[in-house]
Formats: sequence, structure tokens, C-alpha cells
Amino acid sequence: MGIHEVIIEVGDVTAAVEFYTKVVGFKLVRVVEEGGRKAAELDADGQRVSLVATGSGGIRFALRSADVRAEQRRLGRHKVDGVSSEPVQSKGGTWLGFRDPWGNRLGYWQEHAAD
Repeated sequence: MGIHEVIIEVGDVTAAVEFYTKVVGFKLVRVVEEGGRKAAELDADGQRVSLVATGSGGIRFALRSADVRAEQRRLGRHKVDGVSSEPVQSKGGTWLGFRDPWGNRLGYWQEHAAD
């Protein structure tokens, strides 16, 4: 188990890249636009940090998982709130979101095998 990435929700990705690279000191890896959403991937001394345009602020943790379906069943057994009814397939992997008892957003990320 480990942290796959830290996701920071921002109102403006361009302004956030400016802040997190020039002020905080992260390194820009790439900026991507997928499905009309803009995001940036940063390197924080080996830790992946993503800036995602959501129009609001917040932080999410993406935990690595070898099997998000197994995680979904385990979360269900523990009666965890806010578990996604279906994992979301996206380019590169599968995401299963959930909330901790205090409402913080977390998720499991299962990377797709390279073809």
C-alpha cells in the first residue's frame, strides 16, 4: 500500500501551476487536457501531485491498488460511506472513490497493465 498521487483541486490549472512551481518549488511534468478537463502533473521530489480543474478547492489522495474491485468489496464490508457504485475506467487505469468518516475524498487507483 502506498500513495499513488496527491490530487489538488483548483479553480485555474494555469495559475495553480505557476503557484506550485514558482512558489512551492514542485517541477512541472506535463499539462494534459482530456474530456474537456485540464490537469497538470507535478513532481514533488518523487511524489506525484496532480492539479485538476474542478472550480473549487480540495485535496484527494489516490492510493495504489492491485485490485480496485477487491477494495470495493472490503470497503462495503466496513460500511464505508461514499464508495463509488462502479469504478471509473480512464486512460491508464481504474479509479474507485470513497470518503473517510470526516468527509475527506480518497480513492484507489489500479494502473492498467502496459500493452
